[in-house]
Amino acid sequence: MILPRALTESLNAKLLMILMVVALFSSMTIAAMFTVYELNAVTKAEQSKLNSIAKILAPTLTASLIFQDEVSASESLESLLGQSNIVSATIKDNDGNLFVGVSTKKNNEVKIFNKLMVSHTPLIMKGVRHGLLSITADYSVIERSLLFFSLFLLAILALILLLSFILSLFLRKSLIYPLTHLAHVAERVTKTNNYNLRSKVLTSDEVGNLASCFNSMLETIKQRDNSLEETVQQRTNALEIANNQLTTQAFSDPLSGLPNRRYILDKLATLVNRSETHEFALLGLDLDGFKEINDTMGHDFGDLLLIEVSNCITNILDESAILARLGGDEFLILVEGAVGKAALSSLSNTINQQLTKGFLIQGKHVFVTTSIGIAIFPEDGRTVENLVKYADLAMYKSKEAGRNSHHFFEQCMLDAVIQKHQLVEDLRHSLENDQFELYYQPIVNLLTNKMCKAEALIRWNHPERGLVPPIEFIAIAEEVGLILEMGEWVARRAARDLAEFKRLGAADDFQISINVSPVQFKGDGQWMLDWFKYTESLGLQRDSIIIEITENLLMESEDSIRSQLTKLKKRGVAIAIDDFGVGYSSLSYLQKMDVDVLKIDKSFVDELENEKNSRELCQVIIMMAHHLDIQVVAEGIENAAQKQILTAAGCEFGQGYLFSKPLPIDTFKRQYFIHSSPIDLSLI
Repeated sequence: MILPRALTESLNAKLLMILMVVALFSSMTIAAMFTVYELNAVTKAEQSKLNSIAKILAPTLTASLIFQDEVSASESLESLLGQSNIVSATIKDNDGNLFVGVSTKKNNEVKIFNKLMVSHTPLIMKGVRHGLLSITADYSVIERSLLFFSLFLLAILALILLLSFILSLFLRKSLIYPLTHLAHVAERVTKTNNYNLRSKVLTSDEVGNLASCFNSMLETIKQRDNSLEETVQQRTNALEIANNQLTTQAFSDPLSGLPNRRYILDKLATLVNRSETHEFALLGLDLDGFKEINDTMGHDFGDLLLIEVSNCITNILDESAILARLGGDEFLILVEGAVGKAALSSLSNTINQQLTKGFLIQGKHVFVTTSIGIAIFPEDGRTVENLVKYADLAMYKSKEAGRNSHHFFEQCMLDAVIQKHQLVEDLRHSLENDQFELYYQPIVNLLTNKMCKAEALIRWNHPERGLVPPIEFIAIAEEVGLILEMGEWVARRAARDLAEFKRLGAADDFQISINVSPVQFKGDGQWMLDWFKYTESLGLQRDSIIIEITENLLMESEDSIRSQLTKLKKRGVAIAIDDFGVGYSSLSYLQKMDVDVLKIDKSFVDELENEKNSRELCQVIIMMAHHLDIQVVAEGIENAAQKQILTAAGCEFGQGYLFSKPLPIDTFKRQYFIHSSPIDLSLI
């Protein structure tokens, strides 16, 4: 009760002090008034007493004065000195001469008033004044009387103060108790937060009004508190519902209702942290060809397909397995326990078998397969990140193997990724470090055995790995976007080399062919305009460089690709179709693009001696090309028999190891321009 005690003690002290000060001030005021009154009364009495004594002695002393009886007068005056307060007495005649005078020296103990009282009485006989009697007295009697009166007053004052103190204590208690009670109730409310408590209204004065207001305030607080508690409870319930919804949304896929990436990763983290001996397997699934279905049929159709696939796989799995959707068409299956590779293979096959049955969506039958990659804990990895990554690597291996299959993770897959990553990093620095060079392979006129063209083939001189063939880095360069810069380098370097060949005596119709990646045709074509300016600065004819493209690029429907191919033709640049026969081109595309050269793929040339179909197909291609006024180059000629068959079929040009392997530029210049000579097949 620290606060109430401090409050009441402060009020008690103040109230007691006020009451006592009032009582003391009142008592002292009254005492002062009585003292003044008593002083005046005693003084008047003493003065009257002196006057009475003088009047009594006046006749006798008048006679003594008339008869000049000094002895009798002195005796009469001496008798006055017996009075305690009379200090002197004198008789003077009318002229003021002293007739008789007496006096005494007294040392009274009380000396409050340092003054004297005098009584003057005329001495008259038969109406005639004969002199003056003067009696002088001090204030000793008055002082003693006043002292006694003061002691009496002090006693009365002490009694009054005592009674006032007792009365003040009573009044204080009666006045302070209601406040004390109110403070006590306030303290209990503060400590207990119980707003049902109420203070008693003990008086009808301001304190009682304060208690009533305090009770009203408690009632208001109680109502507001109840309302607040109700509101808080409602909001708590709403927040709990919202939190549950958010949790559901945070851990489930909104489309399929399956657990999402966050849920499955948290689950995997729990399993990994539980024990390294607790085995489980991860199956990473990716739908084959889903992008084509999504782009062709629409995203809504694709979403319905994802839902059907989710339901199908869920029905296959038992309760111990969890299917989660990572996003897009990627799924992850968690199978707990030591299942074994045979069981996992069986599960993967079952999934693909069920999916290949197809789905009926919006009245259309859709067939889909999956590529599955499997990683096992702890055999393949001991962290969530690695396990998911390894399952992903195995899944991509399934896609590379033809899709609709499954593969288990193997270390060689990771090694290949690491090697690819390192290759990408090396590729990024290869151009600035001048690590590329062009090799040239002659293209020979099959009738004259003379070189009339050459194909520029890029080679990478890796500082550690040595000469890296294009098959190992071209696809990667296309994937990471380096092919654009690399392709521009090839085009410029080939033009520069061609200018050098011309200077060394190359024929006016000598041509160099360069391979252009499809990626280069998907931009704005600025590289082409810059290249045109560069070839013009070298004084080259535009048809002296042949652009080799693939069949698939010829069939691309993108406007930018068609526009750039058209620009090349209008500028007089020759266009060759590389690896013809292995793609999906048609005669209509050959006619539309006005192709200059067809290069028969090496796979047909390899079978010329043994496969009749290959010979007939080559003959058809050659005849078709001649009908369209298109030159034909046979790739991969390795022996004279192949050359003879192709020559008999009407093929004009050939390229292959029979004539020459790709050569570094210095060797190529020395062999064909500095010491030029026809290719002697008898030496092969």
